Amino acid sequence: MHYSKHLMVLAAGALFAGQILAAPTAEEVKQLGTTLTPTGAEKAGNKDGTIPSWEGGLCSPPAGYKPKMGAAGGGPYVDPFASEKPLFRITAANLSQYADKVDAGTKELFKRYPDTYAMNVYQTHRTSCHPKWVYENTLKRIMNPKLVGNAPGITGAHAQIPFPIPKTGYEVMWNMILRWEPVTFRFGLDAGLMDSSGTLTRASYQVADTQNLYWDNSLTSLPEDKPYRSLLSRSKEPASQAGLAQLRSAFLRQDLHEDMAWSYVPGQRRVRRAPEFTYDTVSTTSGGLLIFDEIAGFDGRMDKYDFKLIGKKEMYLPYNAYKMLAGTLEETMSKNHENPELMRWELHRVWMVEGTLKQGERHIQQKKIFMIDEDSWTAPVYYALDHSGKVHHMMHLPEIQEYDKPGPKTVSFILYDLSRGIYGFQTKPQGRPDQYGIITMDKFPPSYFTPDSLAGSGVR
Repeated sequence: MHYSKHLMVLAAGALFAGQILAAPTAEEVKQLGTTLTPTGAEKAGNKDGTIPSWEGGLCSPPAGYKPKMGAAGGGPYVDPFASEKPLFRITAANLSQYADKVDAGTKELFKRYPDTYAMNVYQTHRTSCHPKWVYENTLKRIMNPKLVGNAPGITGAHAQIPFPIPKTGYEVMWNMILRWEPVTFRFGLDAGLMDSSGTLTRASYQVADTQNLYWDNSLTSLPEDKPYRSLLSRSKEPASQAGLAQLRSAFLRQDLHEDMAWSYVPGQRRVRRAPEFTYDTVSTTSGGLLIFDEIAGFDGRMDKYDFKLIGKKEMYLPYNAYKMLAGTLEETMSKNHENPELMRWELHRVWMVEGTLKQGERHIQQKKIFMIDEDSWTAPVYYALDHSGKVHHMMHLPEIQEYDKPGPKTVSFILYDLSRGIYGFQTKPQGRPDQYGIITMDKFPPSYFTPDSLAGSGVR
């Protein structure tokens, strides 16, 4: 190892050793379940009364909920706020009145499309609710999780929000990466691409199976050399992609293990390792728009960026977006931007995290900025700057409360490539004949998320 590189490793170790020492104090821990919610959000509302207090969230289905998949749950979801009207509407003409609560990426949409882009702002509902055992585990195991290595990886965490009282940007990012989800579930993913002329192209339709053993409460921990999360997706449409299959697995100890990926291409009839499925490689199933480390806001290792915790701020977020979820691609995707009449915006408190590309690292994006909801630990808004300081990509990731589980979930994303003037939309559809949102599944056999299984799934 070169001496300079050795010094960098030692410095990184010292950095994360400092983070390990920044554990919650006994007084801070006492706040969980009192002044803080069980997952670490401020329980009280804001001074203006525009953000209410958290009263437990939306933990059971409203009247009229009848999922097509029966006990497996999923859509179509009943919108519990369907009768509500917007409190006000933000347009390019009055944006200055609300500018401190609108992110820089979304402001670019107002700047580029002043005549058509708008934000309908509704009453805020803090609907986030998790299973009771998530709250219990988070409190009982609060001192266990630690950041390790220079990626960094995480150790000591299982079936909990790892850092409900975060002290660093990396801790907030791990809370987002390890946000709650069912242990095993299946979902469809419908993707469309809108070009600058207003022409909509259906980019792909996939069905994906996911296993997240981190949230298996029957276990107490996972071996460090075993993936905590695996996803196997199969492309159904268009015909040129039918039969294409991908397998991706992620590890908690990212300092020791890189994410693993394989692909199956029907024309080649073979499975191959796909180490390129990471960082700023473009995902072909998104229509050539999404890069891999932007999946769900952020995906993969954090070793290329320094993640700084900016603090907490009140921001407008795409939230409780049941109306958006119910729309088809054609209804949702208008020329230049998402259909403003289907998007619901609410005021919420977020953790602001800024990722800055490390010196010597290569990536098409110089900075990544995340707005991470304090209640759900999802990232409803994210944008990135290129090396000239301009907004390159910006993403809206509207969420709903899946009251059938219960748990908060990002159910779609709208990604804008502002350097090319195009955007894409991917959603977990409710109206496909074979898929209705996210449905829970029985446990998959041990051999399911393996390259051999990938080959079999691609042939079918």
